[in-house]
Amino acid sequence: MIELDKHGGLSILIHPNNPKRDHLVDPIWIGRALGVHGEVLGEEDEAEAALEVNAEPTLGE
Repeated sequence: MIELDKHGGLSILIHPNNPKRDHLVDPIWIGRALGVHGEVLGEEDEAEAALEVNAEPTLGE
């Protein structure tokens, strides 16, 4: 479980699905909410594809 009160003063925006709506209309913030430059975000139908899962992460080599 994530402890939402231990963000160390950082502002974190959680946006799981839609790049524009999740940033501007339904944002979920951990920490203090910040202004978002919506004019640089893609349109509603331009959601990014999911990244490939890294099942074998490593620390710098």
